[in-house]
Amino acid sequence: MSETFIIRLRFSRQEPAIWLAHLDMMRTFERSIRRADLPICWSQGYNPRPQMTFALPISVGLATAGDYLDISLTEDLDPAELMDRLNRCLPTGFAILAASRVAPVKASLMSLVRAAEYRLETPGLAEAVARIANTQPLVVEKFSKGKMVDVDIRPLIEKIQLKGPDCLEMRVKAGSSANLRPDLFLKALETYGELPAAAAADCAVTRLALILDSDSL
Repeated sequence: MSETFIIRLRFSRQEPAIWLAHLDMMRTFERSIRRADLPICWSQGYNPRPQMTFALPISVGLATAGDYLDISLTEDLDPAELMDRLNRCLPTGFAILAASRVAPVKASLMSLVRAAEYRLETPGLAEAVARIANTQPLVVEKFSKGKMVDVDIRPLIEKIQLKGPDCLEMRVKAGSSANLRPDLFLKALETYGELPAAAAADCAVTRLALILDSDSL
């Protein structure tokens, strides 16, 4: 079996790319990798796909400032060269910020994710957060395994830091074992913190960082 070389990319997603669904974003990276003529590994079977793994799915409308993507190569390409070639082929809104070699491991990239940091911006956030400060639990409905279930999101919130009356930054549990999406937090602010539905719907969300168990970047 030929040797495989893994490059971990840290990338950002801004306007107008935030309006891509996750599957469309994957296709965008696939096309850009082909245009950059990178020596990518392909899966086996009737429908071969480039071997690449995103650390955590990205919802429509969500900007990112430092997400991770692992790509597998058939050649030991210099990370700086790969980053330059791929940046020249990515569409507006995407940028590769860093690239480094990582040792092949059995654990998937998603399984390494332990937390995520977000910035939320919309009118009335500080007041809504103050109203839920002592609310235990924070139960919201979540669609899971084909049905709606009640989930207490309070244990998933690690830290909330207000940056102004209309802005906050938060660190929450994320990954394959436990994951809090910003839309569920906003739903809790609507239910318990009296945040207007329009403010929740118009909230600008940026994923500032993903925290991994093992981060080589």
